[in-house]
Amino acid sequence: MPKARREHGLRAIEAARKALAAQAATGNDPRRNVAVNRARGEAISEGHRRNRRWAREHPGQRDEAWFRREIAPKLDAFSLKEIGKATALSLATCSRIRAGAKVPHPRHWDALLALVKA
Repeated sequence: MPKARREHGLRAIEAARKALAAQAATGNDPRRNVAVNRARGEAISEGHRRNRRWAREHPGQRDEAWFRREIAPKLDAFSLKEIGKATALSLATCSRIRAGAKVPHPRHWDALLALVKA
């Protein structure tokens, strides 16, 4: 089941990318909205600030191999909503993480470790 779920997640990500490309081709690209872009930019900047602050406070933390070995395989047992609630990440990002397409910033690892150990 985990392999099938991961493959499904990767297919969903690809379908979302194609849908966005189709919207852009018809001139209805949600990424071209000024207000949306401003809000997205602010959210991204805040995320970067949090990541930098976390890195200063936690030098030399675990590596990606540890995350992929100890946490990632266990995320298949949880819904995207559960992962999102634990990390405060978007459902799209949680989908990429659970599918193995993305490793989250280490500041989220403790929350995910607590989730899989609960």
